[in-house]
Amino acid sequence: MDDALENCFIIPVINDFIVYAPLVGISALVNRAGILELQEQIHLIKENKGKPESKLYDLAKDIIQSQIIHPVRKEGDLNPEFLGIIPTRSCNGACNYCDFGAAKATSKKMSYQLAAEVVNWYVSILKQQNRNIFEIHFFGGEPMIARDIIEVVNHRARLLATEENLITFFEISTNGQFGKADALFLGDYFDKVILSFDGFKEVQNKHRPLKGNKSSFENTVETAKIISKSNAQLCIRCCVSSENVQNMEEFTTWLCNNLKLTAINFEILCSSPQTNSFGLYPPDPVEFAIHFQKSREIAIEYGVDVVYASDISGQPLVSSCPVGKDTAIVTPDGKISNCYLMPEKWEDAGLELSFGNIKSNGDINLEQNKIEFIRNMVENKPRCENCFCQWSCAGGCHVGITYPGSSLNYDNFCIQTRLISTFSLLMNMGLDMKINELLLSPIALQKISAPLSDKLEALKN
Repeated sequence: MDDALENCFIIPVINDFIVYAPLVGISALVNRAGILELQEQIHLIKENKGKPESKLYDLAKDIIQSQIIHPVRKEGDLNPEFLGIIPTRSCNGACNYCDFGAAKATSKKMSYQLAAEVVNWYVSILKQQNRNIFEIHFFGGEPMIARDIIEVVNHRARLLATEENLITFFEISTNGQFGKADALFLGDYFDKVILSFDGFKEVQNKHRPLKGNKSSFENTVETAKIISKSNAQLCIRCCVSSENVQNMEEFTTWLCNNLKLTAINFEILCSSPQTNSFGLYPPDPVEFAIHFQKSREIAIEYGVDVVYASDISGQPLVSSCPVGKDTAIVTPDGKISNCYLMPEKWEDAGLELSFGNIKSNGDINLEQNKIEFIRNMVENKPRCENCFCQWSCAGGCHVGITYPGSSLNYDNFCIQTRLISTFSLLMNMGLDMKINELLLSPIALQKISAPLSDKLEALKN
């Protein structure tokens, strides 16, 4: 019962409140008087003195008596949600906000032998755990620089999938800077292509120039159109800075009118000395949340999802990123980790997210103590304890946002996440009019942004 109350939150929406209990699947909108009545009914029911005639009795009873469904924590042997492969850290781009170490990357590629052994290893895990979905994601650098490695993995995986009766799913994150033949290859051999595309020409080239400060816009558009005509799902990954935040709706409309899309994933630019040197800065979090919601409403009319990685999801989570989900991401030299960022990023945050390695001869070394450390780490988020997003955002990026020892105060990421999540809850309840009211009320948005606690019990008369 106490656990139920600990996980019941309220979010102010103009003159009303969302009552949100994610672990029991409850969302409701009540006024302030209703919140006070709800608190009283919960207190009375706990003492077996509840009043069934109260309009809030049933809601109070559901909150404290419904079965609580906690997110399932990984236990035992490594159980990856998918296999990630970084065939190379090298890149043909020169993005002004690159977070993947392209500037320091060598031309080193994963060997053919190692690529095949990685596939063999993952199939052995699937067989051991009686799973039949064989999911592989490619990251970089720019993975298509090592197309030959991708082909080895793809063909080896398909062969073993046929032999073992597995269902394959291939996904790639790419900048799209290659020719027509490569784009057609992705359309034919991949189920999902995540294409980095930040906006119209001026923004795209300021964010994501090619080496020598050459334009990347034209090639990105051409690649997008080719993938759009294929059977692969096309997802646009758009990085938003102060340069393009006000153009989000216009760019969303253009994308939906010109491409066959599955989704648009908006992410904010992460500030660094490098981004500052190029005059690039993160957007204001409230402004980003407002334009995100307006863009989402536009895309819905086209049947396209607009997504944000830390938004409210269907099921409670302990992590909204690969870290903590036993994800196995293999680098060109065979190291296995939970995260596709450069190891230097982990080290700066005082973390070690690598937990094993695989050799070209097939020898595997997994360190269970490191696996357990990562699993435990994502459940220890002091900043998130009183936030209604703790079971959806779940701390966001564990390296850049809620690393051990990070501030307990909500930052800009937290603010935009709280606002977007509020919009999502209202959408799920069919309360579009409330969203419109919020979008027009800076004061109401500020009230949602950063209270000391969202817990129902924290609200005083």
